[in-house]
Amino acid sequence: MKIAVLGATGYIGHNLINKLLKETNHHIVAMAPNTATLTVEHERLSKVNVDVFDTAKLEESLAGCDMAYYLIHMMAQHKIEFDKAEAKAAESFASAARAVKLKRAIYLGGLGNDADKLSKHLASRHHTGELLRRQIDHVLEFRASMVIGNGSISYDIIASLVHKLPILTLPAWSKTLTQPIGLEDALDYLVEGLNIEMKNHEIVEIGGPEKLSYKELMRRYATWKKTKALFIDLPVIPVGIAAWWLNIFTPKKHAKVGRAMVESLGNPMIVTNNRSHELFPNIKPKTLEEVFA
Repeated sequence: MKIAVLGATGYIGHNLINKLLKETNHHIVAMAPNTATLTVEHERLSKVNVDVFDTAKLEESLAGCDMAYYLIHMMAQHKIEFDKAEAKAAESFASAARAVKLKRAIYLGGLGNDADKLSKHLASRHHTGELLRRQIDHVLEFRASMVIGNGSISYDIIASLVHKLPILTLPAWSKTLTQPIGLEDALDYLVEGLNIEMKNHEIVEIGGPEKLSYKELMRRYATWKKTKALFIDLPVIPVGIAAWWLNIFTPKKHAKVGRAMVESLGNPMIVTNNRSHELFPNIKPKTLEEVFA
């Protein structure tokens, strides 16, 4: 098969491409505005520079592809609000995918209960899935919380805070439950998503075996790194101050995205059903300690 990967130069995208080239025989078409930053070279890998907003060029680039991964977010967008940019990008991709009769789109979004008041970030992630389903016949939407691995924005933020702040004053969101998943486990789901039978759309919630608070996650990370850290609960810290706090103490390359994500930390991001086990019985996500190791 010929598989397109949109968002090929992102954290998930380039790791997924490496895994696909290693574990499958598919031809991979890497798509991004500037694929020069993708250092992977392989006889089964093609690179295409394309802007997701350019529907005509996107349609041309997707021609001949059987399936596509949609791994794009716009939280670093400067020109327009990121949720509007994400909606526009999703509509452009969906239109091009429909025109070339793409058999399946695989999208990685975020966990979160639609019945809750979702953050702008999570609401946009869910809305993106809705927009794809309107035009593409078969959409497999994975919803995940934090992906544990160096280079993951949310994981790097947690790690940076633990290393840089020996005393952490934790806002209310530190008690929010999350269900992080290791990078390799997330990639296993994405790769196996090419092979499952689908009659309609699927939304599959994925996560590791443990549900824990962000405070406990930071505590476990500190223990693993043998780093001394004192945690003090300070629930009155408003979201705006927490965003400013992240801007100071987290990697600059993640600052803008981190500010967009901080509001989401107030939303529980846990798996609420058994669909991932039903569709992918052979994938057994690792515990935090196994992932850290």
